[in-house]
Formats: sequence, C-alpha cells, structure tokens
Amino acid sequence: MKCYAKSLAAMAFALCLAGCGDTTASKDGDGKTTSAGGDTSYFYGARIIPGDGSPALEDQSFIVTNGKITKIGPRKEVEPPKGSNRVELTGRTVTPAFINLAAQPGMNNGNQYGPKNYTRDSVTADLSRYAYYGVVAVLTSGTDSGNLANSVSDEIRNGKIKGARLLTAGRGLAPKGGGPAGLGDVPYQIGSAADAKRAVGELATDKAVAVKLWMDDGNGKGPHLKSDAYTTAIEEAHKRNLKVVAEVTDLSDAKDLVKAGIDGFVSSIRDKEVDDALISSMKEKNVFLAPALTSAESKFVYADKPDWLGEQTMREVYPAQLMGYLLDSVSINRYKRLSDLGELRSQYATAVKNLKKLSAGGVKIALGTDSGAAATYPGYFELREMILMADAGMQPMDVIKAATSVPAAILGLNDLGTIAVGKTGDFLSMPNNPVEKMANVKDIGMLYMNGSEQERSALVQDIKINTEQLKITKADRERDAKEEFQAQKDKAVAQMKHYGKLPVGPKSQFVRGLAIPVPLDSKADAKAGPPDKVTISVNASAADIRGFYSEALAAYKWNAAGSCWEKESPSRKLCLEAGKNSAVITITDK
Repeated sequence: MKCYAKSLAAMAFALCLAGCGDTTASKDGDGKTTSAGGDTSYFYGARIIPGDGSPALEDQSFIVTNGKITKIGPRKEVEPPKGSNRVELTGRTVTPAFINLAAQPGMNNGNQYGPKNYTRDSVTADLSRYAYYGVVAVLTSGTDSGNLANSVSDEIRNGKIKGARLLTAGRGLAPKGGGPAGLGDVPYQIGSAADAKRAVGELATDKAVAVKLWMDDGNGKGPHLKSDAYTTAIEEAHKRNLKVVAEVTDLSDAKDLVKAGIDGFVSSIRDKEVDDALISSMKEKNVFLAPALTSAESKFVYADKPDWLGEQTMREVYPAQLMGYLLDSVSINRYKRLSDLGELRSQYATAVKNLKKLSAGGVKIALGTDSGAAATYPGYFELREMILMADAGMQPMDVIKAATSVPAAILGLNDLGTIAVGKTGDFLSMPNNPVEKMANVKDIGMLYMNGSEQERSALVQDIKINTEQLKITKADRERDAKEEFQAQKDKAVAQMKHYGKLPVGPKSQFVRGLAIPVPLDSKADAKAGPPDKVTISVNASAADIRGFYSEALAAYKWNAAGSCWEKESPSRKLCLEAGKNSAVITITDK
C-alpha cells in the first residue's frame, strides 16, 4: 500500500497511516530518523559498554521486546524486526543504567537535613532526581522510618509513579548513645546482642532487603557498636537472607566486621591506610566496598568554592538559589571555621588512597554515595562519585562496572546491570564515551527504561522546592561577621606563646621591680609589700592556671621549691593559690 498524503482528505490520510506500518517516520532525541511500531525496538550503530568489565563493542545493534533485550550483535548481523521502532545510535555510547548502594532519599531539603524533611513528596522527588541522572535503583542507608519506603516502592514497581526503584534497609542500627548526627530517633539504639536480634527481626518483618550498621557517629568518634551486637546482627540477618552493610571509619573496626561476616562497607576507611591483611580478608570473603567519596568530601569541600558547584549538569535539576547559598561567603566561612577541617581533609586523602589500594588489590568495588545526607545532592552526586573514583586511580571501565553489574548482583537485581540478552532494557545513550574521559558521564544524553526513552526533563519538572531557607539574611551576615572576628582572634591567639593551655599576655605585671607573667585577657592587680601580692582574674580552671605558672615561672628563671618557687637575684620566694577563674600570688623576701 502506498500513501499520498497530499491528495487525501484528513480521514483518508489517517487510514493510510495505519496501513503504512513501520514506514512512518519520526525523530528520536537527536533528530535521527526512527519508525513507529509496537512493543519492539531496534537500536543500531551504538558503541556498547556491557557493564561487566569486558571491552566495548563497536557498531552494535540490539533489539528490545516488551522491555527485555532479546538480541545483540554486530549491526550487519542483527536485522530489524518487521514493524519495530528503529532508533539510530551511531556515534553514541550505550551503558547499563546505574545503581546506588547507599542513598538517603527524602532527607535533604537544600540546606536542611533530617527526618523532618522525610515525606512522600520528598522521597519521590529524590527518586525522580536519581532517574534523571541515570540511576535506576537505590538501596537506602538506614534512614527510612515507618512504611513510607515500602509504599513508594510498590507505587514505582506498579508503574503508578516514575523514578528509580527503591530498595529499603529500613532503620539502621547505631551504637547506644551514639550514631550519626541529625537522624534523631530513626536508628535503632543498640546496646546488646538482644537489642540487635530484636531490631533485625523487626526489619525482616518490615520487608527490608538489607541491614545497615553504623559502627560509630559516621566520622570515627563517639561510641562504637559492641562486638556481640554487630556479630548477632550479622548472624540474624543472614538467617533471613538479608545483606548487611556498614558505615565504618576505622581500619580496626573494618577488620573486625570482616571477621564477623559483613557483606560490604558503604563508606571509606579513612583513619589510616589499609593493609594487606584487610585486602586479603575482603577478597577471601567477597566483601565489597562502596567508598562514598562524595560523602567524605562534602564535609569540607564547600570551604574551597569548588568549580563544579553550579555547573550546567547540576543546574538542570537543582535551583540557582542552592548554588548561590553554598557559594555565599557566609556558607564558605562556616566551613572554613570548622575546628576539624584539617582532619576532614586528611581523612578524605586517606580514603582516596585506600580506594586505589583496595581496587588494585582485587577487592570488589561498587557505587555508593550516601547522597541525600547533609550537603549531598541525589543523582548529581552519583556522577561526581564516579569521576572521583576514576580520579582515585580506578580505570573508567572498572568504574562503570562498579556502578552497574556489581551493585545489581549484590542486590539480586538479576534483570539489571548489564547490556545482555534477557536483561531489562534500562540503559543510557551518551553522546560522549565515558571510557575515554570519566567526566563525560555528566552528559547522560538519553535514558531508556524497559526499552522506552524517558523524557528526562519530565521526571523533574514538577518537583517543588522551597527556596526560602536558602536566603542569607541580614542576621546571618551579622552573625557571620562576629564569628569571623572571633575566629581570626582565636587564630592569632593560637599562634601566641602558650604556657600550659593558656597564652601569655603581651605585658607582664610588675611588683617591686619583678616581672610576673600573666595569661592573655586576664586582669591583674599588684600590691607592693612585703609581702607582695598579685591578684589575677582569668577565665580558666584552677588546673590550667597552675599549669600556666608551672611553665611560665620556669621560663622567667624561677626555680621550683616544693609547692612554691624561688629566685636568687633578687632573693625572693613565690607561692601560688589557684582557684577557678582566679589566682593569688604571694612574694616574700627569702
């Protein structure tokens, strides 16, 4: 049947189109010619990165029928089925869609973090953001409470809403009296093996697919989970076929968890460099690492005004007000004033070294970011994580494997993770090859789910963002100015000469020709005698005052004599009575 549209009336034209089948032309996302059909699509001309670590395949064609990949091969060997949609991907790179093993959907609202933000709308918004950036499945990080995650997961599975698949770890297990800041009563507080057993039982009942452990507060401080608690948690979870993952900072904790049977780490070890013993045991027991470099980096990086903040890829989803807030001097100064800023930088450097060492040593590496935590942004941070993994020394092909087939296998998502026959047609079609340069991953291009192209912009266009809390107020600036002044003062004081814990003041107190050192910012009153008396007021403990004079008097050539001090020229004896915030010095002739 031939159709001559110009010579037909509207009804005849419609009938003609129906009879023309797969010869009806349309355009794909790049303006390439495709043809309309049913539930079968023929993709041709692509470079395919399978996702299992094997080399890229050039000029390939593949067929997706009813959402599943049914055939793959060289373009000349794979013919388009009759009536199929035809999509040209010449010059494009196809990879499996990404999977994240550590996510906190719904917890971050711009510059505010915590359970108060956790609603259906915030969770589904983040799942849409993940999908926009090519992440089609996430495992939550122990930050889910109630039945919300299961409810949203069911809606996505049933096609009622769009977004990344949601797999929940429910409420994580934290040490009693500790755990990560900002989560309130979301984590189980675990103080014993009985607590751990009860928590894992509840998680299994609540349909969690994994159990999350926090060994400490998330940065190596605070109480740690006790060995009987985490050992029991791991044993009980494995009885129920649940994976167990842990956030860990310390090398010693990591070794203990591997011995106890942990399945993987969803954070970097960063207190010290890993050793061969840990690498060997992780390989032997098939323990994976999802390094979450972006999580460690986000704790300090905004002090540096990073050049990626506000780039086009981020602005496609996140509001300009967020970038403006983070780039404002008030925000930058807050990070610069962190008392542990140097330690955080050092920990990150160690995390990078450890990823390179563990990867090179053959430990299984997976994508995990903990995005959605404070100052981390779902979707965009997964792409940044992949870039950081490559910067740490991993080969780009290994990074893609870590983001696709490895997490799919860990989570039992047997239909995802590779471009292979029998897999679901969830893949990305990128204009540039990420194997040539990992930064190319930031240009996702087109997202296909079940073989159908998704309008990526539609995934995020209805997300409502409250930008009011991102405004820097006059009060914020005034507070910042005061804190900056104090910080500069503290910095200057830190560089001054100290005796014990207290800095010495610029001027000594004189009495009858003797110079008596006094702490900085103290008030001193001298009365000549004999006996001479110097009364000192200073904001310090009695112990710190005694420590100050023990060192200061020695520097001023006084010699210890029991509980007092003596000087030969002139011949004097000095005794000190120290209390909280005050001291009295008595000087007598010898």
